[in-house]
Amino acid sequence: MTEDLEGMNHTDNGDGPPLRERVAAAVEVARAHAVDVDSAGRFPAEAVAALKRHRLLAPEPVPGQGLWTAPQTVAVAHALGQACASTAMIWAMHQGQIQAVARQPKTSTPVQEFIDSAWETQPLVASLMSETGAASPRESRAHCREDPDGSGAIVIDKNVSVSSYLQQADAGLLVARRSADDAVTEGALVLVHRDELVISPWRDWQALGMRGTGSGGGRVRARTHRDRILEESFSEASARVIMPLSNLGWAACWLGIAESAFATAQDAFRRQQSRTAPDVLTARTMRLGRASDTIDELTEQIHSLAGQYEELRGTASDTMVRRSNALRLTAAARANESVLDSFQVIGVDAYREPSASKWSLSRQIRDVLSARVMISEDRIRLGSGQLAQLPRRSSLQDAIG
Repeated sequence: MTEDLEGMNHTDNGDGPPLRERVAAAVEVARAHAVDVDSAGRFPAEAVAALKRHRLLAPEPVPGQGLWTAPQTVAVAHALGQACASTAMIWAMHQGQIQAVARQPKTSTPVQEFIDSAWETQPLVASLMSETGAASPRESRAHCREDPDGSGAIVIDKNVSVSSYLQQADAGLLVARRSADDAVTEGALVLVHRDELVISPWRDWQALGMRGTGSGGGRVRARTHRDRILEESFSEASARVIMPLSNLGWAACWLGIAESAFATAQDAFRRQQSRTAPDVLTARTMRLGRASDTIDELTEQIHSLAGQYEELRGTASDTMVRRSNALRLTAAARANESVLDSFQVIGVDAYREPSASKWSLSRQIRDVLSARVMISEDRIRLGSGQLAQLPRRSSLQDAIG
């Protein structure tokens, strides 16, 4: 997805290094610490600090712009995914949250102040959307209640099933009902600062892959004010911004993992082919070609959907939700296949840890496995199936009016 970054040879405001250079600098930091982040299972502090330093968590609020475009979002996620998948996943999840705030049709003064200051402060925003016991992300048992101290503040107690990098985040976007009387499907989005959250207890993130995302869970209590509740409901913001952009960012991250594995496989193939039996060499050549084809196909699909999303920018679309769900499912499956093909091109050296093999794909194979399990694929298919019951018209008919 290099061509996306080629379009970044400009600055946000005409001053300072071009966007492409800033992305490249952050990617190098992410790459330098990726092995340690994975082996220690720790937050990629250096990479996220670089994203903040190079102002890549939030763009400058230029009038009429001030947002990452969908192609820019996937370009950064893709570049980071090749270096450190945990950093890329954090970037993608953060973008789904901060853009949901920035793309609000109407904002209160505190929310607008948060948006206006984001270029300077570069806040990292976590998701507090999932809830233990809820049938789907669109349902919430948590609700806003008045603080009995008479201050006018509201208190929200929520049992969060999974929230990534919450301990290191500067703010969070929390889903809760405006009142206990609202239906469980009438969730609102509440912007809360980190110092407004009390987290206890919290389950540690000890996972096979994506170890740096810190995707634990537990109980949180937020004490904030009603003017931090966003204008749009969770369902509206999710369909218009969060789901499409998150799915695009995740797909680009997984593609980056596949490309990282492929580059390693290419290197191993070139160095080993003179010492490989002809029949084995033929099989590995075919697998290398298939891995490359898969990457090309995914690249085109991500490019296409990012462009479609940009055309619909600012409007909700059931079609876009279905298409982004389909991309998420396809990318999860195909990225896995591509990494496995690269794995078999290298052979047993890919099975070793990085300390024992320069061609190790241990981190890539474990990280890409998360694509299939981070959100239930059956739940995604169910949601798309429900949307598919709505009337539709094929775009192929456009040619005949």
